[in-house]
Amino acid sequence: MNEKAITDVLRIAYTSAVREAEHSILRHPAESIGTTLQKLAKRAEGQHADVYGSGELIETFEREVADLLGKPAALFLPSGTLAQPLALKIHSEQFGKSVVGLHPTSHLVLHEQDGYQKLWGLSGKMLGQPDKVLEYGDFARLSGDELAAIVLELPMREIGGQLPSWDDLNKQVDWAKERNVAVHFDGARLWQCPNFYQRSLAEISALADSVYVSFYKDIGGIAGAILAGEEDFIAAARVWNRRAGGNLISMYPYVLAAQHGLAENLESVTEAARYAKQLAPLFAMIEGVTVNPTTPQAAMFHLHIARDQNELIEAVTQYAEQHGIVVLSLPRVYDKGISICEISLGRSALQHSPEFWAQHLQACLSANN
Repeated sequence: MNEKAITDVLRIAYTSAVREAEHSILRHPAESIGTTLQKLAKRAEGQHADVYGSGELIETFEREVADLLGKPAALFLPSGTLAQPLALKIHSEQFGKSVVGLHPTSHLVLHEQDGYQKLWGLSGKMLGQPDKVLEYGDFARLSGDELAAIVLELPMREIGGQLPSWDDLNKQVDWAKERNVAVHFDGARLWQCPNFYQRSLAEISALADSVYVSFYKDIGGIAGAILAGEEDFIAAARVWNRRAGGNLISMYPYVLAAQHGLAENLESVTEAARYAKQLAPLFAMIEGVTVNPTTPQAAMFHLHIARDQNELIEAVTQYAEQHGIVVLSLPRVYDKGISICEISLGRSALQHSPEFWAQHLQACLSANN
């Protein structure tokens, strides 16, 4: 938990410096709204707007992503915050149970204001430890009788993108299947997993009854998500989407941006996952910096920096203003003198060598120490 909040002044100064910087370690090169809309306008030529989820543009894209994930059907939705509890509600109705298994760091637990409980009538059973990846051993002593579904986040964002081994993941899935419990993948960053598992997105997704993927994180879209599964599951999802107000009159800007993002960024995600393994050891050599996990398993990891949160933000902001280089995100957590910053890699970092980023992070942390 944060010991003290980041002040508005620091946040505004950091954001301004990031906008003006020429180089950033984070995700993909930034574009102006105008540039993005111009690119989407070109992609939109000859296309027609979707109407309440129907139309060639959105239906073709749903089929393409369903094929990519190896699922019979898919539904484009505005957000993961809608997609995931919606999926769990369907599993709940299917099995006549309202309890779902969640890791304590699940997005549904930490970042959705208890929406799965307050809006969707579900309750959660916490599985595993907050600082550890979910493993089969966390299920071994559970009967599973009360559960309609379990949520497996791949990779687990709040602990630096950690993943269970392929064998352990299969054991978790087998445990659920043996007890007639549905398996849902929180795949907001599923795009990062093929490199670690050495398996395709479809092979990974085949383990789950339902899969959610995001288009605005690694893929660089404006917003939007896909929920994929069997045809009857997606048919039910369309009904719940309408009930929940997610069935907008048109979604074409988000669909076009998601299409563009997949074409432009998907390949780089796997490259970034390989790059992370080269970069992390160099960061770990910097005094006061610890990498979690020690060997990255995805295209992301966390840095635990022994530095006051506000002092760190000031240092990163000043370095960006002076050198045009952004070396860190804002801290996600500040606790007991440790600032935790997430490094999410994409085409921006790949423009330079790992040594480039290590040298500049070292210089940034040394400048005001």
